[in-house]
Amino acid sequence: MDLLWLYIYSYLVGAVPTAWVIAKLVKGVDLRRIGSGNVGGSNLYNLTGGAWLVPLALFEVFVKGASPIWIGMYVIGLDDSPELLMIAPLLAIAGNNWPVFLRFQGGRGVSAGLGTLLALAPSVLGAFLAVGVFGWALTRNSGLWVLISLALLPLWAYLSGGPLALVWYTGAMTGMVVLKRLLTNDLSLPEGAPLRELLLNRLLLDRDSSDQAAWVQRAPETSD
Repeated sequence: MDLLWLYIYSYLVGAVPTAWVIAKLVKGVDLRRIGSGNVGGSNLYNLTGGAWLVPLALFEVFVKGASPIWIGMYVIGLDDSPELLMIAPLLAIAGNNWPVFLRFQGGRGVSAGLGTLLALAPSVLGAFLAVGVFGWALTRNSGLWVLISLALLPLWAYLSGGPLALVWYTGAMTGMVVLKRLLTNDLSLPEGAPLRELLLNRLLLDRDSSDQAAWVQRAPETSD
């Protein structure tokens, strides 16, 4: 029964739309209706500036990402059952990406995923951040380097000497982020957009258009 409650908690805490709540409280707007339409940190930053990213990051990393693992390890004692433990962070990321509170229109799960790595394998998190920051400094293309950093996670997990469950967890986490990039929050395809080009933009750039300025400034039509 403790395990069931952990899994329920993991999904529900992951499903808290933190950036959406902050945008509502601070600006009184629905993040799904402005900018990129994404309910994540980048869209919140474009709306409110950098200061509100601090409480967003703290909640996403420590509450959404890390707390299900810490509860599983130190309250329930799942550190000797890594396979059962890894289900909790996957449910937290699933909640973030497909939150029941916003009709399953969520973010990408990267920040929550970083929180899970902080609790599970700080060395793997360090490798992720090193690759991502280095790549961003070279190209200023965050979408591409987040993808590359995610793709390398199973390798870092294997090299870290952690349990095999950590390797498959990082692979599953990467798959969930990529799936959300490809599907986004709107399953309809933009009119006139070639499917191959659209999917490549979503996968590599994390947006439908190669024009970043136009994408950030657009006003998507989304229902409440």
